Amino acid sequence: MTENEHDREIADLKQEVAVLDHEVEVLEELIDLEEQAKAGKDPKKAKKYRLRIDKEKKVVEVHEMNGSQILALVDKIPDKYLLSMKVRGAGFQPVGPTQIVVFHKDRVERFQTLALDPSEG
Repeated sequence: MTENEHDREIADLKQEVAVLDHEVEVLEELIDLEEQAKAGKDPKKAKKYRLRIDKEKKVVEVHEMNGSQILALVDKIPDKYLLSMKVRGAGFQPVGPTQIVVFHKDRVERFQTLALDPSEG
């Protein structure tokens, strides 16, 4: 390999690294969904999300969860509770047990539960 070819290969590798650096997504450390919504901002991808479910705040380390998983965070099950999410600018919408909520895309502000049996909760 000549010195010119070696220099060209190094230049090509540096260019590839620059392209990959540009493609790497920088994640926020923690995003509080309710605070983001109140500030009128759409949430970005994060390492952790703080969710408000009724009056409890929970921190999760995933980008999405289904309705059953969200209820489980507050020790509730879909057989006894309905889950809804408050979407910024659109009010409350029901969340089914298998419905996936993507925290950085669905503009969720907070969650609330409602007992199916009025004597519960």
